[in-house]
Amino acid sequence: MNSILRQLAEELDIPPSKYKQAVERYTSVGRWLNDGHYPGAHGEPSIYPQGSFRLGTVVRPIRDGKETNYDIDLACVLPYPKQNTTAKTIRHLVGNRLKEHGTYSEMLDGEGRRCWTLNYAEQDGAGFHIDILPCIPDPQRFSNVSEHHSVQSVALTDLNKVSCVYSWGFTNPAGYADWFRERQRAIFEELSPLRKREIYLENMEIFASVDDVPDQLVRTPLQRSIQVLKRHRDVRFNGLKNWEDRPISIIINTLAALAYQGEPDVYSTLANLVDRIQRYQETGLIKCENDKWVIWNPVNPNENFADRWNDEGSEKADAFFQWIGWLQEDIDDILNASTPKGLERTLVESFGGDIGRRVADTYAPQLVANNAIVESAFGRTLGKYLRFDVAHREPPRWHMSPTRYQTQIKAKYMRNGFRPTVFRSNSSALPKNVGLVFEAITDVPKPYSVHWQIVNSGREAGSANDLRGGFYDGKRSGKVKDDESTKYSGMHWAECFIVKDGICVSRSGEFVVNVR
Repeated sequence: MNSILRQLAEELDIPPSKYKQAVERYTSVGRWLNDGHYPGAHGEPSIYPQGSFRLGTVVRPIRDGKETNYDIDLACVLPYPKQNTTAKTIRHLVGNRLKEHGTYSEMLDGEGRRCWTLNYAEQDGAGFHIDILPCIPDPQRFSNVSEHHSVQSVALTDLNKVSCVYSWGFTNPAGYADWFRERQRAIFEELSPLRKREIYLENMEIFASVDDVPDQLVRTPLQRSIQVLKRHRDVRFNGLKNWEDRPISIIINTLAALAYQGEPDVYSTLANLVDRIQRYQETGLIKCENDKWVIWNPVNPNENFADRWNDEGSEKADAFFQWIGWLQEDIDDILNASTPKGLERTLVESFGGDIGRRVADTYAPQLVANNAIVESAFGRTLGKYLRFDVAHREPPRWHMSPTRYQTQIKAKYMRNGFRPTVFRSNSSALPKNVGLVFEAITDVPKPYSVHWQIVNSGREAGSANDLRGGFYDGKRSGKVKDDESTKYSGMHWAECFIVKDGICVSRSGEFVVNVR
């Protein structure tokens, strides 16, 4: 499994030849900007790469279902004191300098919200965008952030295209990049000598020696995992109505880096990340306080990367946890693929056509020996082993009438000393003796009654004579919420039935709870 994930990430990565081309292009842009005339500036500009190119997590993006040009981000820091200039002035100093260059002026896109963009023509089927972020130094100091990180903060220029007003915003790409590098420093130093030699031997026409291979081309398991995660996100949300709600890259980068504990391969890195996200209130990766989601910027404790999750009517948090569920399902399906067609189908649906087929072609011959292996990387119950037709499950007691109404279950679990944690159906196995709260969300118009069915399975529940399977009547019937706990190992489930005038007009389907 690790070999499949590693090859996926390698297929997604920018090739060394394209990397070198990109460096040459952004270096030329940086040189042109650096040589510009900026009246009243206190020194030389500072131009440096930021974003995925600097973090080593670059993948070729997908837009409208097709691979598109690589994105390269540059910060252009002009040395002006904030009190002596304006956001509009800084924005146009950089824009006007780009327009002075005959070639760049023709490549320049329309003014963006925060950036100027240069569009390079495709060569060998791949092109580049270079997004240039005008900004000025804006050093900050925080008691719980390394001063080395916080003093690299900059003020960016933010254009409101409706009002045409420019304002200052905050960012710290250099400090964040240093923090990210420190999260993986030990494994990088371990892998770097061997990996640089491999890159050199594979690309001797590009690099003169091993020492000529840049650090930025050495990928750790953390970086490879993020590449896999970003492509999986892009493919899985492609064409869906909630495309705009898909998890943003800075959240993926931050959670992955915070969760990383020096795992030696992509597979264990992803498994650990998903486990720690599922237990987010215990691990502190994500916080939910007073129904407000929080993912702090590690180099600026005043910035919440999940702030948009809290907008009224936002579905971004739901989309994030939905994606985590898809990730578990897809990795488990790859892990347990038993036929070449099955492996190819899952890889294509999860990571895209061309890449999925190439990786499937490499590993399909090895599937014969794996036919008997059935496992989950996350403690889930695999789809083909989800058996709901157990004898102790009572059939519905109402006439079932298919309608347009929808009902779904949202669930949280609670451990002593921790806030409630949201989890999805058939996600990672929970520990024993934690409290559960199921809540039914339905669009059935009132009045109606709510009925719950809880079904246990497995040897422990059977030995305790507690398989259940009936419906809750009397005092418990009609509750939109149901309180339970995890007592027995195995797979169990809850289902909600909405009854109106003696007819079941909507049911949620089984919400599966796995218990360690």
